[in-house]
Amino acid sequence: MNSRQRQMAAAYIGAVVGAGFASGQEALTFFVIYGNWGILGILVVMLGFAVIGALSFTAAQELGIESYKELLATISNPSWARIYDIVITCFLLAGVGVMLAGAGSLAEQQWGLPALSGVGTTAVITGISCYLGIEGVFHLNACLVPVMAAAAASLGLLGLGGLWTKKILQAEALALWSSTPSSLVPNWWLGAIIYLSYNSMLGIAACTPLAASLPRRKWAVWGGVAGGLTLGLMLLGSCLAIWDAGHEAAQMPVPLAWIASKAGPGIGSVYGVIIWFAMLTTAATNLYAVVKRLGQNPKPGLLGVLLALSFGLSLLGFSSLIELLYPFFGYLGWFYGLQIVIYYWRRWRSARRRK
Repeated sequence: MNSRQRQMAAAYIGAVVGAGFASGQEALTFFVIYGNWGILGILVVMLGFAVIGALSFTAAQELGIESYKELLATISNPSWARIYDIVITCFLLAGVGVMLAGAGSLAEQQWGLPALSGVGTTAVITGISCYLGIEGVFHLNACLVPVMAAAAASLGLLGLGGLWTKKILQAEALALWSSTPSSLVPNWWLGAIIYLSYNSMLGIAACTPLAASLPRRKWAVWGGVAGGLTLGLMLLGSCLAIWDAGHEAAQMPVPLAWIASKAGPGIGSVYGVIIWFAMLTTAATNLYAVVKRLGQNPKPGLLGVLLALSFGLSLLGFSSLIELLYPFFGYLGWFYGLQIVIYYWRRWRSARRRK
């Protein structure tokens, strides 16, 4: 892969790997509690991320689409496009608010700092990255995503030793994990689909303007594939770590930070920084996508208004925003995946008829 393909993959990962992913809460809610079936769910999600990412980025690159509004208008009918435009814009802006709220909670919990210091620092860096344009967002993700991937891999390897005999393959352990699913996510396959739905919708919407800037089609394809596969492996690493740590980790607000703290002195604080990186990359990518949707260049005044709105959303609280927004948008996001697959199927049929 060349540098632009790696940057595209990193932007895709950065859009998806937010606070819920890096903290371990998403892994716990959608996969860990289903035991062995959770592994199958991860495989479904990994394949889905790769396919949907490759198809969406290719469409954006081929047609020169610079906002997700144009992409939606291309792959679906006008009514659906308008509805999704509103839904995704709200979700992206709300996502910035979630990340700011998470940064404040993290600063307060992990380091004893005022919550506003975490919110303010994250907002300033997010605004600067967006002001620098596409290259600023590319550079931020290219620098931070490898750190997050290495952290997920490290925690996964720590949990891998003895895992198959101690935890996953014991029938009683599997029954215990599978006994407490969320009422909103009652089984493993629905959990996988919901998780894939809202994350792919968020990732594609945020990365459409970046994909349009790529000069070659294959770069868009491999950016989506590499990003999707890497996301799946990172998710597997998080799940392995929580499975190995047991149910005590599942009771923690930030399971992976707790696991990291148990691994050695200071490691919890290091992982706290990594979680903050995850929040930062997601906030920057989301904010840039909203700016492009509005048909504007990232000017200081506009960025200030959007960040002020995001700050207002952050006052609702980190955990409350995640619990309410993510499942809701997950159910809504099913239709996007269907639309992009149908779009390419119709193109394939038209090409065959012309032959």
